[in-house]
Amino acid sequence: MPNFTSYQADHLFLLIGENPLPNYVAARLLLKQGGILYLVYTTGTQSSAQRLKQILDGEGKSTGFPPIQLIALEAYESDAYQIRTRIQKVLEDLNGKIGLNYTGGTKAMAVHSYRAVFEEMHEKGQQAVFSYLDPRRLEMCIDREGGDRIRLKVQPEDLEIKIAKIFQIHGWEWLSEPDYKPTVPKAASAFAQFHTKPELGKLWREWCNKVLRKTTRDQKDNWLKEKELEKVDPLPLEIPSEKNYPEIIEALKMLGCADGADALSLQEIQQTGFKDLSNLCKWLDGEWLEDYTLQQVQQVSGELKIYESAASFWIKDPASREKRTKFQFDVAFTRGYQLFALSCTTIDNKAGCKQKLFEAYIRARQLGGDEARVALVCCANPKDTNALKTEITNVFKSSPDSNTQSDSKLTVFGREDLLKLSNKIEQWIRENDAEAGR
Repeated sequence: MPNFTSYQADHLFLLIGENPLPNYVAARLLLKQGGILYLVYTTGTQSSAQRLKQILDGEGKSTGFPPIQLIALEAYESDAYQIRTRIQKVLEDLNGKIGLNYTGGTKAMAVHSYRAVFEEMHEKGQQAVFSYLDPRRLEMCIDREGGDRIRLKVQPEDLEIKIAKIFQIHGWEWLSEPDYKPTVPKAASAFAQFHTKPELGKLWREWCNKVLRKTTRDQKDNWLKEKELEKVDPLPLEIPSEKNYPEIIEALKMLGCADGADALSLQEIQQTGFKDLSNLCKWLDGEWLEDYTLQQVQQVSGELKIYESAASFWIKDPASREKRTKFQFDVAFTRGYQLFALSCTTIDNKAGCKQKLFEAYIRARQLGGDEARVALVCCANPKDTNALKTEITNVFKSSPDSNTQSDSKLTVFGREDLLKLSNKIEQWIRENDAEAGR
């Protein structure tokens, strides 16, 4: 485990960028106990800086840190004179070790703030530590004028961040608490079992479309209100008896259906662990896969140092006064400060899966930055799964010549991976560790 203590500063300057998560990481790792933090921001990052100050000030009250200072560059993010003048003005009266972390901010801000700190500290004979967070290798890099940079691996145990904290850093609120435990894990496993057979998955989808949705959704295709769902009669299962599908029958038994039942009572099944009837309807319609995926993640959490995992994140639209959803995350977990997002869908066609993965990738990068990792859990066949992974990786690779053969930032798990999903997730995490040199 690297020792960050030697590189911690009495006064730490952070350049605030579009994604404030790396700034939070630097603050937690590189500021001495009792040290002072300075957030250098522009007009475009003012709200991020103010939010980060509020969060860190709140944490600092219990740990003995002074209030955070703000340094406004206003619209001068590329102005050498303004950047150096404003930073050097603050540096004039400071004693002790100075730190500058330039992970965020523009290139001009990094160059001119570096020169401002270096020249001021050189003139005063004080020590300065210059650093940035390398998202590809998950390292805190210490730059030195007289030698090669020092690379400090940020291990999962060095800084454990809850999922809620990552959302808070970005100013995004949940409409409701996510699920930290699988709702009905045995039933979810049974549903995964029969969805490995495409004909059974198709049969269940037909039942959901023709019976479940037809009965429990309104004309606008929204789920009925809870009071309306309470009045819904048992839903006919309509599973052809001559076919005798034991896997589906077993899955329904896991939900509480009687053996040989020809109808499904929503009200009775809700009692097996569902929050409400609408939650049950969504689960039957496909959210069982989120339940199952969360269960599979938690099976390997201890060994892989997964700090926290949860499912069903409904993010509030800050522009709406009503409780409207801006976007949704299916399953996510944190490992250190790194965010892993898993999008889940029972869709088995490549086009639909590609859209889900694309959306998840965009949202995960907004939250977790370049360090974020994204996977799609779906019911596609191996051919489509491999083609999808290749296509989406090529879309996001940095240049036409870059090698994507060993890139594990994005991956896809299809129906043939469902019954060994925990092993596949573990393999994916270890591949990411190997690529980062952990």
